[in-house]
Amino acid sequence: MSRYPNGLRGRTAVVTGGAQGIGAAVVKRLCAEGCHVLIFDKSAEHGKAMQELLRSVGLTAALAVGDVTDPVAIRDAFAAAPAHWPTPTLLVNCAAGFVFEGLAATPDQWHAALDPTIVGLSLVTRAFADGLPERDADAAIVNIASISAHIAQDGYLTYNTSKAAVLGFTRCVAQELAPRGVRVNSVSPGTVWNANNERYHREVLGLDRATAEAAPEHGGKFLLQRFADPAEVAAPVTFLLSPEASFITGVDLPVDGGYLAV
Repeated sequence: MSRYPNGLRGRTAVVTGGAQGIGAAVVKRLCAEGCHVLIFDKSAEHGKAMQELLRSVGLTAALAVGDVTDPVAIRDAFAAAPAHWPTPTLLVNCAAGFVFEGLAATPDQWHAALDPTIVGLSLVTRAFADGLPERDADAAIVNIASISAHIAQDGYLTYNTSKAAVLGFTRCVAQELAPRGVRVNSVSPGTVWNANNERYHREVLGLDRATAEAAPEHGGKFLLQRFADPAEVAAPVTFLLSPEASFITGVDLPVDGGYLAV
């Protein structure tokens, strides 16, 4: 039986990339569940805006500003959690490099894609695991992958490769940390209607959400004929962190409106 009969309440969670998009939705959901949440994000501007948004609905979160590829920033981020909070036992790795290029990608583009998405993820995960008790940690990690990790897409070589690496990382670290009672899973979202996707569809494609979702090559490619809201990804992430998922580890959960089913 879990030592946390009230679910996630009172536990400490770290969310990388927690100031925007899926990460922000995860932060909001975990705060609402009663967690102490540390946002670890590269953008001070977006991080502070997220804190203000949470305050406006009666929630609070701590903020650490830094780069997930910087070991010193990672050390400082974990140290930024208020001293009266319990040791972090929940981790959500949302930070990633969004670089979309094919075989012509330069070394700099490969670094921009892989460094935050997989190198940074590994450094943060190691720091998190190092802070846990040696055994019976009752801890959980969720990594954000993508449907792009499972398929081939023109011009997406850098991004798809980085997200496919997240799947391999998740399985291997689940095996490595299982003896310590740490569960490690991932989720693979489909297209999420966040600020960046809204801007892309509006400015590049000239489409609002309704029009984009009605288009066969956009929303129409999902069985549910629409995009996801960030909160619809945050919900299964929260489940995988919770005691209700206590016998689930080493798996990827598609949250994709049925895209990978066909």
